[in-house]
Amino acid sequence: MTADEFFDWIERQSEPYELVDGIPVRTMAGARQSHNVATTNIVVALAPSATTKGCRTTSSDTAVRTGQYGVRYPDVIVDCGPPDPSAEEAARPTVVVEVSSPGTLAIDLTDRIDEYQAHDDIQVIMLVEPDVISVKVYRRDVHGLWTIEKYDDLEQSVDLPEVNSSIWLRDIYDTLEPKSRPKLQVVQEPESKPEP
Repeated sequence: MTADEFFDWIERQSEPYELVDGIPVRTMAGARQSHNVATTNIVVALAPSATTKGCRTTSSDTAVRTGQYGVRYPDVIVDCGPPDPSAEEAARPTVVVEVSSPGTLAIDLTDRIDEYQAHDDIQVIMLVEPDVISVKVYRRDVHGLWTIEKYDDLEQSVDLPEVNSSIWLRDIYDTLEPKSRPKLQVVQEPESKPEP
């Protein structure tokens, strides 16, 4: 089905779905508390300053049309398009955030990111792991190319000039007890001694 047909169809459904390559796919209902807390923390942190740029910050019930046959529901969206109280989808999604769950991490890292990067309006994609201090930011540069930034310290801040905002990792993980991502260590082999 097309995205327009999906929006008509989804109004009659009692369970959550996304549209992937023209096929409605049922999504996971009921996330873990760490996922919900991180999502709420991000909305609370981004909303006040994004508003100063005329943007609205919403959570997972706002759709992003990812093509003629695609509709996704990111965990957080900063929409900088004209306001429309009756809209089902973001008019100009500028920042999208996916808070990963164990069952969605592989999809978040591949299909969703590819679809979001193909969307003309999306400037920033954030991928947050709620149980480990790990935030990955994909950012479109002035030439339309995507760069990747990695954050893994609670004292780091992600600047988001695209929506007149920034967010500290300590605010994303507030009231959670995330683990630190293990640091990679280079192991050197002992020098071999010449045989006698």
